[in-house]
Amino acid sequence: MAQAKPTSSRTKTTTTTKKVAVIGFGNIGTGVVKLLYEKGIAGLELVKVVDIDIKRKRPVTLPASYLNTDWKATVSDPGVDIVVEVIGGIEPAKSILLAALNHGKDVVTANKMLLAHEGQSIFRLASTRQRRIGFRASFVGAHQLIHEFRQTGIAAKKFKRIYAILNGTCNYILSTMTREGEGFGEALSEAQAKGYAESDPSDDIDGVDTANKIRILLALISNSYHMVAPFPVEGIRDIALQDIQYATELDYAVKLIGVIEQNDGIFNVSVHPALVPRASLLGSLTGAYNGIELEDEYGTVSGLVAPGAGTYPTADAVIKDLLDIAEDRTMVMPKSAGALTLGPPEAIERRYYLRFSVVDQAGVLARISNIFWKYDISIAAVIQKETTSKEFVPLVITTHLAKEGDLQAAIDEVDKLEVVKARTKIIRILNANT
Repeated sequence: MAQAKPTSSRTKTTTTTKKVAVIGFGNIGTGVVKLLYEKGIAGLELVKVVDIDIKRKRPVTLPASYLNTDWKATVSDPGVDIVVEVIGGIEPAKSILLAALNHGKDVVTANKMLLAHEGQSIFRLASTRQRRIGFRASFVGAHQLIHEFRQTGIAAKKFKRIYAILNGTCNYILSTMTREGEGFGEALSEAQAKGYAESDPSDDIDGVDTANKIRILLALISNSYHMVAPFPVEGIRDIALQDIQYATELDYAVKLIGVIEQNDGIFNVSVHPALVPRASLLGSLTGAYNGIELEDEYGTVSGLVAPGAGTYPTADAVIKDLLDIAEDRTMVMPKSAGALTLGPPEAIERRYYLRFSVVDQAGVLARISNIFWKYDISIAAVIQKETTSKEFVPLVITTHLAKEGDLQAAIDEVDKLEVVKARTKIIRILNANT
């Protein structure tokens, strides 16, 4: 008698093909469509592409039956399972996502601005309707972090701090200034010529883009869709070449950093230029790359590095979200309505780089030191070099730990001295152990 084959105890699951509509047929939308239509991805089927201009020639050619200009008809179509929004901006993107969720669709978006400012209503509705939102592509350079959250569970790990470079344009500009000895304007023009910066780069260089991503990241690690109050945001417009050069002499690199620090449920959140040790992960990051350095509650430090932008890195992040939905994997998204508490910025302790423009005469350093002593600020190092200028000389001071409020008060007083000829440049020093 033939022996029966043993039955496997594992249950084999089959994936139902999800029908996908892509709304937005620009650079990112084209990348997503090309991957779905030309490559063919198991479990996903492209059925609709919506754009206000469907006649413009693109790198991928679709049958006319796929194309539509009416997003309302598309999101209400029972033949669509997942809606991908890649048009950007607040409206009509917000209306598209809310309508799709109300019609029982899962959604995927690359819209960091929308989630940063309107995420509360969108995540709340998704939670109420028990639908899923994929948003890896809203911060491309850090999307592997979402995979880590999915693997370990957000609640399984609390983060003491997250320091992140989240804008490839700024990192390219600062890297170019450091490497080539160029001023900010020259480096920005080069970034624009190479396609790393928009013709209007304001959102990037003023820190707005990084702040949007930090808001989304904060929602993730706190598991709360309650968007926090405004926090300090400073860009890189005023970073001078001499500050880059002094930082290099001190063995630091200047980077635009998004900061999240947590202590007993209180979050310190900010975006600002910072001096970062050159040998560190973030300090060594050059070009248009993004990177994140995390320290968990146990003191374990880990890092992630990835391209910060681009059509196909973004499209690839969208596809990963689509596959998570199609394969019914756990989706990471904030689901709590709990409010977050931000600590007062003036109470944060940091080290500081300060560049003064002072008259070249005896006693200047002593007068500044006396004001610092008044505010309990201790000097760590001083750099002063000869200059050909008859008006002022640069005086660079780094401090030990000092409270932000005390430092700002001291600088306000120093800048009123008759020997100080320009507003003092302040850049924070970001050491993980300080």
